[in-house]
Amino acid sequence: MDQVQFDFVVIGSGLAGLTFALEVSQLGRVAVLTKAEVTDSNTQWAQGGIAAAVSQDDSWKLHEEDTLVAGSGTNDSDAVRFLVQEASAAIDWLVNLGTRFDSHDAQLALGREGGHSRNRIVHHADKTGWEVERAIVQAVRNNPNIEVFDHTFVVNLLTHEGRCVGAHAVIEGEERAFLARAVMLATGGCGRMFQHTTNPRVATADGIGLGHRIGAEITEMEFMQFHPTTLFHPQLRSFLITEAVRGAGGTLRNHLGRRFMYDYDLRLELAPRDIVARAMDSEMKKHETWCLYLDTTHLSPELLKAEFPTIYDRLQTIDIEMEKDWIPVVPAQHYSCGGVVTDLDARTSIPGLYASGEVARTGVHGANRLASNSLLEAIVFSKSASKAVESESGPLPTKFEPSRYRSIPESEAIRLRRILQKQMTQGAGIVRTDKGLRETISIIDKLEEDYNSIHRAPFGRYSLETLNLIQAARYVATGALERRENIGLHYNLDIIDPSSVSTK
Repeated sequence: MDQVQFDFVVIGSGLAGLTFALEVSQLGRVAVLTKAEVTDSNTQWAQGGIAAAVSQDDSWKLHEEDTLVAGSGTNDSDAVRFLVQEASAAIDWLVNLGTRFDSHDAQLALGREGGHSRNRIVHHADKTGWEVERAIVQAVRNNPNIEVFDHTFVVNLLTHEGRCVGAHAVIEGEERAFLARAVMLATGGCGRMFQHTTNPRVATADGIGLGHRIGAEITEMEFMQFHPTTLFHPQLRSFLITEAVRGAGGTLRNHLGRRFMYDYDLRLELAPRDIVARAMDSEMKKHETWCLYLDTTHLSPELLKAEFPTIYDRLQTIDIEMEKDWIPVVPAQHYSCGGVVTDLDARTSIPGLYASGEVARTGVHGANRLASNSLLEAIVFSKSASKAVESESGPLPTKFEPSRYRSIPESEAIRLRRILQKQMTQGAGIVRTDKGLRETISIIDKLEEDYNSIHRAPFGRYSLETLNLIQAARYVATGALERRENIGLHYNLDIIDPSSVSTK
């Protein structure tokens, strides 16, 4: 296997990975490994924006309080305070990179989303993630110290004497060892383990699988956030209807036309996402319907076109006009609050390995992520990591333990993945039971056993992604079964608990 050396290796090309790459490029040469292309990540799909207390009637203390409330008080308080206090600087950093945020009278235009007590969402219409990605990718491409390797799939992390020293990757059919002083794991989410998700196709839990196989600490994967409003359409791939639409006044209705959130929470459509998603799940089961509706017909067409141009145009392609028609929606997996455990400098339990973004469990989110804290988290902790790696001095590594991987035929991987997605949706989704979780764990056992017994095949990205999904799914299901209280995103019908979907 050929070996190449860099000072730093970044796995993933979303906001977390590219922020780290830009910052550490001042310290040495950086390799960014991305399994698709540099712009393929969850970042570009983030519609709502970035939460930051930048207005005169807001403060980091209020942002902190809202974050702790959304996380049901299970957050790491130090991590939350660190995040919110760094928010304004993160926005300034993005602006200096060339990110174009919406403004009004020379001031940032601030939106509002569920769980926030103030208007503090800095945004670019309804495609903030796309704009942020545009600016940061351009900066990366202009940086001579950063080399991006597209279509490069990391099959394993490399270790030597308990330290992470690089990544074993397949690039253009050839195996290559990327050795480095420090490795940043920034692979994003794991939404593809469910049948319905807002995540792109690349969100296959790769970082969880990579960390798992070298013994990194992974926890709180049971806190799986489902976004309440994704388009339901039998012939069209689902896409997210940003929470900002509800922030602007959109309401949820059942098939009878009733605004049902009155029955569940005093905050109505602006309650935290876990409450709204469970309310929708309850409403759909109660009336035996396959979807619900988001009503924006009472809002002005000018507002809808100006604030949500991407959504407006995409809905028109299927003959839905936001100012005239109700939008059919269902809850779908959206974000994983757990992951590879890190400290305030993004260090993992494995020396030399750092993690940032959705793959990491920083402690910021606790039992539920407050809307629009994710892009902020990616910037803040990646920048913190870039300072911490200055201590990763000494000669570049040259030795590593052997790394092996197993691919199976794609047809078999497709079969296993479909079984996993169906079971995770039924047994470890929005509302859970002990029986369903035990069945899910049993099926995961069988899927992993089948994967390891199927005859080998040449390298196949799809099959290795499927293995990562299976391994990550175990953390979700076992974590959910072991958690014996209903809190945040975890809701088990078999737990005797005074809490319920209603907080009225």
